[in-house]
Amino acid sequence: MLLAVEIDNTQITFGLFEDISENVLSKSFKIATDVNRTSDEYAVIVDGIFGYYGIDRALIDGAVISSVVPTLTDVIKCSIIRLTGGVESLIVGKGIKTGFPIKIDNPSELGTDLVANAAAVIDIGNKEKKFKIPRIIIDMGTATTIFAVNANGEYIGGSILPGVGISLDVLHGKTAQLPNVAPAAPTHVIGKNSSEAVRSGVILGNAMMIDGFVRRFADEMKCGNKAEVFITGEYAEAVIPYCEHTMRHVPELTLMGLLCIYRNNTKV
Repeated sequence: MLLAVEIDNTQITFGLFEDISENVLSKSFKIATDVNRTSDEYAVIVDGIFGYYGIDRALIDGAVISSVVPTLTDVIKCSIIRLTGGVESLIVGKGIKTGFPIKIDNPSELGTDLVANAAAVIDIGNKEKKFKIPRIIIDMGTATTIFAVNANGEYIGGSILPGVGISLDVLHGKTAQLPNVAPAAPTHVIGKNSSEAVRSGVILGNAMMIDGFVRRFADEMKCGNKAEVFITGEYAEAVIPYCEHTMRHVPELTLMGLLCIYRNNTKV
C-alpha cells in the first residue's frame, strides 16, 4: 500500500492507494498544517485517524511526499518512518523523474504540488488515449495556481494569484468594517449587505478571473477551444458553478500525481 502526502501551507492531505498499478484512491484525509508540531505529534495524530478508519499501517510499504513547506518535509518523513516501522519516503524534488519536460526558466522553482498535478493530468490523457491536447490545470488552494501543459506534453508555465481563503482573510483583517465571511455561494451578484457583497466579489470574482485566464492561456497557446481544463483544490467546488468554461473537477488530482511520480521512480 502506498501512502501519498501533500504538505500545503494550510493543510496536509494523506492518501492511500492499495494497488499502485491502478489510479484508485482507497482513502484520504486532511489535517491542519502546524509547523510547531513534532514528528511524534504528527505520528500520534495520523495513527489515531488510521485507527478511526480501520487502516492497517503495517500494510504500508511505500510513501511519497510533496511539500511546499520545507520545514515540515523531514518532520513528516520521520513521522511516516515511526508509523510504518521504517518506510522511507520518496520526496518530490530535484532529480525526480516527473515523466514530462519542464520548459520554464528555472524548473527547481516549480512547486512540487504543481509537478504532481501535471503528472496526473498527463497520465489521465495517456490512459484515455487523448494525445496532442493542450491542458490547463487550476488548483484552488492557499494560492490559486493556473498552469499549462502544451500539445507536446511540456509544462510551459502559468500564473499564481491569491487564493479564495487569503482574499476573504485580507478583506476582513485589513478593513475596519467588513465581516469575516465563509466561502459560501453568493445569493446575488449585486450584494444587498456587506457579507453578500464580499461573497459576490470573491467567489464570482474568482470565477470570472479563471474564465479570463483560460481564454488568455488558450490564445497564447493558439489552441482555440481545444484545451482541456482540469480543476482541483479546496475552493474549487465553491467556484466551479459560476465559471463559463467546462472544467473537469478532480479533487484527488495531486495525490494521483504523486502516485504517478512514485511509479516513475520505483521498480514496480
